[in-house]
Amino acid sequence: IYTPRVLDYAMETLEAWNREVLGVPWMKLNWEMSMGWPTVRAELDFLAAPAPDEDVVTELRVEQVGRSSITFLITGDDGNGRAFFRVKVTSCLISRPAFKPTPIPKSLLERIHDYRKVCGEA
Repeated sequence: IYTPRVLDYAMETLEAWNREVLGVPWMKLNWEMSMGWPTVRAELDFLAAPAPDEDVVTELRVEQVGRSSITFLITGDDGNGRAFFRVKVTSCLISRPAFKPTPIPKSLLERIHDYRKVCGEA
């Protein structure tokens, strides 16, 4: 792992989650729905160093859902439980062009809650 890229790995995982779980790629959210998920907080912990060229498996969990915000925990490990990093990201749903917090739409909330149930979090 090139350590400065860990936040990139987390954001790529989050973008894939938006596409696959919410069914809304970030570009569609921005351009067609006039909303966005800017990151308002990020925390990063390095837990272990992988060997050179070792594969990293990322996993995303939803820790908390608010009216307009959502907090994710994204981990990277070797696929067998040996953790390399942990990233906690909080995003706030905003409306564009006002860039003001907006409630998470019911259709997205339902998918988020379904995902949490599948992950054993709700």
